[in-house]
Amino acid sequence: MPQSISTNFKKKKTQESASKKRLKVNLISETPFTVQGHGVHTAFVESCDALIKIGVEAKKNSREICDITHIHTVGPYSLFKCLKSKGKVVITAHVVPASFVGSLVLSRLWLPLATLYLKFFYNRADAIIAVSPQVKKELERLGIRKKIYFIPNGVSLDKFKKNPQKRPLIRKKFNIKEDDFVVMDSGQIQPRKGIGTFINTAKELPEIKFLWVGGMPFSWLGANYREMKKIQKLAPPNVIFAGIVPFDQMPSYYDAADILFFPSYQENFPFAIIEAAASKLPLLLRDLDIYEPIFDDNFLKGNEENFKNYILKLKANTDFYQEYSNRAYKVAERYEDVKLAKELVKVYKSLRD
Repeated sequence: MPQSISTNFKKKKTQESASKKRLKVNLISETPFTVQGHGVHTAFVESCDALIKIGVEAKKNSREICDITHIHTVGPYSLFKCLKSKGKVVITAHVVPASFVGSLVLSRLWLPLATLYLKFFYNRADAIIAVSPQVKKELERLGIRKKIYFIPNGVSLDKFKKNPQKRPLIRKKFNIKEDDFVVMDSGQIQPRKGIGTFINTAKELPEIKFLWVGGMPFSWLGANYREMKKIQKLAPPNVIFAGIVPFDQMPSYYDAADILFFPSYQENFPFAIIEAAASKLPLLLRDLDIYEPIFDDNFLKGNEENFKNYILKLKANTDFYQEYSNRAYKVAERYEDVKLAKELVKVYKSLRD
């Protein structure tokens, strides 16, 4: 056999062997030993679970040498793992510079430095995962030179499956009556998330219960910390603050609610929306440019003038409620975790092979 043919044959066999080899992926996040109670930690946990479902050997913060190091956070530990990785590096961009504004204290002062750091960090990867088309555009504007793939966050339809039998559990905990209409939001208590709008809407609708699930995991480092504490203290009696809830308990909170009201001012791809959608809750979201490209017309586009009216219509009109419950579930089906884990594997294999 001529040497060139023999070499090509061996190369082909090596590539075939590599493609059949079980992928080993090391998922990296600082959240297990720093701050939890936010979407990046959820993405880290759920991504690992979904990969395991489809047969990938997925590990969390392992010291083993793996084919792929997939990073979810942007801190010093993640940077160290990125620079020291012996395999290929994938980074999911959960944050862009705009994510810091209204989230962390004095963000506008250190934002230029943070922007330079993000550009440096993301450019160390072999591939970048953008969680929304808008994030992809932001990364390109930031000057990221590496290949960028749009793969959004995924949700487990089994984990967040609506369960009416569990509806009384959380309601009983917070003295919510069986016939009370419950408007829920899930997220950190910070200006960016629209906590002020949430409470002002509750003041206009005293007959309705408003349940906010989430707290201030960054404590005094969070934006407007003292103001946020004061807002909670002065909230009307129909507003309930559940605090930070363990992730495995979140399905029960969605079961207890009737709709998701999400008045956030800036988002990349929030887990709360697809989790609520999997629980068949109608979605009332602030009318942001990011949502329509990823959710189509399967949500209600709200603003300060019509949030109240939409809530009242969902409460009073059964057909309207059912329509947007069905539409919400279409969102969840589109972003089912296993489907998106398979997209991740395509990226991994393109780098490994």
